[in-house]
Amino acid sequence: MTLIVALDRSSSKNERDVIGVISKICNMVSGVKLGIPLFVKYGATIAREAREVCRNNMIIADLKLADIGDIMISTAEILLPHVDAFIAHSFIGREGALDDLKGYLDSRGLKLILVASMSHKGSVEVYDKEIDNIADVIKGINPWGIVAPATRPEVIGRLRESLGKEIKILSPGVGVQGVKPGVALCNGADFEIVGRYITNSSNPVETTKLIIYEQKRRLDRCRK
Repeated sequence: MTLIVALDRSSSKNERDVIGVISKICNMVSGVKLGIPLFVKYGATIAREAREVCRNNMIIADLKLADIGDIMISTAEILLPHVDAFIAHSFIGREGALDDLKGYLDSRGLKLILVASMSHKGSVEVYDKEIDNIADVIKGINPWGIVAPATRPEVIGRLRESLGKEIKILSPGVGVQGVKPGVALCNGADFEIVGRYITNSSNPVETTKLIIYEQKRRLDRCRK
C-alpha cells in the first residue's frame, strides 16, 4: 500500500469523528499521520485511540519536532507506546539534536522521519534553497524516511537521486493542494500523504478507494 492518511482536525468535543474515519479505512492505507492540532486538543489520547482501531498500521506523530535533543526526546516519551514514528524538521541539524533523537528512537524500535521540504510555496524560500545541505544532514542521520512535496516533483527526484533507495519518501500535497494521486509515486516517492481530500469527503471510504485506483492507474502508465 502506498497511501498514508493525514488527520489534523476534529470538529467534535471528543475524537470520535477522527477515529470514525480511520476505523473505516485502516485496511486500505499503510499509515495514519496525526497532526499537532489533534495532540493539542486531545493529548496522547488520540494516539492511543488510533492505535486501538488501527493495530496493523503505522501510526505517525507529526509533531514537526525542532528543538535540542533532550526536549525532543522528552516530547516523544509522552506518546509511547502508541506511535511507531515521529516527524522532525531536518534544518535543526545533527549534533545535540537529531543525532540524540535518532539514537533514542532506535533504542526503542521507533522510526524517525525528517522533513526535507514542504508542500507549500514558502518552502521554496528556505528549504529548497538549502536542499543539498538538507540532504547532507539526512545522510548523516539516516532516518527511516523523509517528507518531500508532491507539489514539486523535481524536489522528490533530486532527493531520491541524492539519498538512494533505502530511505523512504513520503509526499504530502495530493488532493486539496492540487496534485493528482500517483504523481509523486511516479517521481520517486514511496508513499503519498492525503488529508483533507479524504477527511472532508462525505464518503471517506469511496474517496480512499478512488485515490488508490488513481495511484495504480498512473503508476501503470508511468512505468511503461
